[in-house]
Amino acid sequence: MKRNGRIVEKDLNPYLGDKPIAEISAPELLAVLRKIETRGAIETAHRARGIASMVFRYAITVGKAERDPAADLFGALETPKVQNFASLTEPAAVAPLLRALWGYEGSPVVRAALKLAPLVFARPGELRTAKWADIDLEAGEWRYVATKTGAPHIVPLASQAVDVLSELQPVTRSSEFVFPREPLNNAP
Repeated sequence: MKRNGRIVEKDLNPYLGDKPIAEISAPELLAVLRKIETRGAIETAHRARGIASMVFRYAITVGKAERDPAADLFGALETPKVQNFASLTEPAAVAPLLRALWGYEGSPVVRAALKLAPLVFARPGELRTAKWADIDLEAGEWRYVATKTGAPHIVPLASQAVDVLSELQPVTRSSEFVFPREPLNNAP
């Protein structure tokens, strides 16, 4: 929501905010979106079009506008370049990474998180906010509801993952979270 608010404040309102919504045309909106594109913010331009479309659709439902000019601009903006995240594709390159993770000598909480990440294949945010109440070490399961989809997930825990969590439990069990912020508190 903050991001959308910034786009409205920084990119849309300065150019369109003083004009009655029913008088904004597709070419006017496109000119504003092109200004965003010009500074290289292609994805922001697409997001701004989507936000404008939501505003126009709302204006239509409350009788302040009759159409959504943002809908006319579908396909008019530059296509964002797809960037792939760096990844290890050679099996031989994975071993040094895992050795480095297991050899980390920092705080016990960070060390455990680094060891656990490649064992559970969960999103980093899901791992960071894992709660002890969701982990059953005896059954070797981590059950949680995914924040992105709301779908329940059951992650089987390998014996190595159970060992890592068993070593960490005495350190962070006073917190609701497996990986609390340091100094130990009840926040992920």
